[in-house]
Amino acid sequence: MKASAEIRWFWAALPPAGLEAWFRNADAHGCAAGGGVQRTDRYLKDGTQHELGVKLRGGGKGVEVKGLVVEEFGRIASGPFAGPLQLWGKWSSTALSVPSDATVATDKRRWQRAFDTGRGAKEIPLARGARPFGAHEFPQRGCNVELTSVTLPGGSVWWTLGFEAFGPLDSLERSVRATATLLAARRPPPLAHGTRASYPAWLRTRVIGAARS
Repeated sequence: MKASAEIRWFWAALPPAGLEAWFRNADAHGCAAGGGVQRTDRYLKDGTQHELGVKLRGGGKGVEVKGLVVEEFGRIASGPFAGPLQLWGKWSSTALSVPSDATVATDKRRWQRAFDTGRGAKEIPLARGARPFGAHEFPQRGCNVELTSVTLPGGSVWWTLGFEAFGPLDSLERSVRATATLLAARRPPPLAHGTRASYPAWLRTRVIGAARS
């Protein structure tokens, strides 16, 4: 099992004013954001669940299962990124399968920033495919921050900003805090009118629940 500490926000139609430009701006961060490649992920449609997510990752094989372990694992208090952290467990299996008609497709374009949090927080430059540049490698402990445009069936667009720390369990909260502190010092815009939620909770209320009503 892999563990992660996470916090995430969603906005309908458009992100907060200035957020996309700030996140992708090389001058504000010292390097451009990585990623920007489009992919389609499919999520299991389960209107009863907000603590379990089952995903077929676009371009990958098998199924990723994600479960909520602790609702409030810790808190961060850095500027616009303040809020409670959730602790999640993740499992991947190439033996599991999910029928496509039991899933909802999400077309995503994601930009990402990665941080080594072994000592404080230090950004790792990423290429378009969100892989480290040159001799850089992903660390054993760190935090990924992503800004993603999500298009749902029917054409509605949502935006989401998320922090996701990885590494040893006792390092996760510190990794998110160090990363949020560093990014808050780079003068981000306010995260106005965002809904703080995980992907499973957002899908349940905004996609699966809406389709049933």
